[in-house]
Amino acid sequence: MVTIPEHVISSLRKGKIREANHLLGFPYEIHGVVIIGNQIGRTLGFPTANLQLSEETQLYIPNGVYAVVARVHGVYYRGITNIGVRPTLGLHQLSIEVNLFDFNQDIYGQSIAVQFIEWLRNEMKFSDLDALKNQIKKDKKIAEELLGLGNHPNSGTH
Repeated sequence: MVTIPEHVISSLRKGKIREANHLLGFPYEIHGVVIIGNQIGRTLGFPTANLQLSEETQLYIPNGVYAVVARVHGVYYRGITNIGVRPTLGLHQLSIEVNLFDFNQDIYGQSIAVQFIEWLRNEMKFSDLDALKNQIKKDKKIAEELLGLGNHPNSGTH
């Protein structure tokens, strides 16, 4: 487990992911086991891996949507992660949901690592699921541009 200096934690808590990653010299990363969620992302066309954090993982970043790279079985996949309480759904428990691009594997019970590359936006409440779906499409497009499909330094074949 890596000890993160207090000045880096301060940057992370402010959502300054690029700054924190620069100070660390590598991307801020969390580890967790994929658990069964509400499966609402699947109905919207954006299936997610819901994470239960490992005991040693400290979550220093605020609720919101992030461009990420996740390591699954040693292969890196680009994606977006939502951290929050999902106000559009009327839920109140904190969740960590990772949508991996071009990924279609059953990974329930598997441990994955998620590297945070860039903060995209605050968590928001949408008027309905269609508005949420449209925003997720926009988030995915922005993340694809930020992550430069095909040229991430840690990338496997995905």
